[in-house]
Amino acid sequence: MQIKKIKKFKYEDLENLFASVNWKSAENPKKLVKAFKYASHVISVWENNILIGIIRSMDDNCWSANIDCLVVHKDFQNKGYGKLLLTELLKELENIEYINVCPDDKSMEKFYLSFGFNIVEGFYLQKINSL
Repeated sequence: MQIKKIKKFKYEDLENLFASVNWKSAENPKKLVKAFKYASHVISVWENNILIGIIRSMDDNCWSANIDCLVVHKDFQNKGYGKLLLTELLKELENIEYINVCPDDKSMEKFYLSFGFNIVEGFYLQKINSL
């Protein structure tokens, strides 16, 4: 296993990872490559030169960060890779005042709570532009 802090990926690496968990974004690997290139922090985990997990943040490096795209290949889930990725990213973000995450899956709530995240009352708004 190898942890990398890189922002340059091959289309196939991201496409295979995101397709393994049935994320629609796998259909546009060119956009995925661009998204990770411009992210503030990116941490990935590799097994035998195969991308098996990735996490990124978008942040201002002092006040606020949003964690996005914690993805672990379906064949490597429940083996600690998600925990490893989030732990490494939180080290990178330790000087940031507010760290936000909005997981797509309600079942991930307990996972994030175990890292000290709290549920915030209110609402979340999102606008989706057609791709």
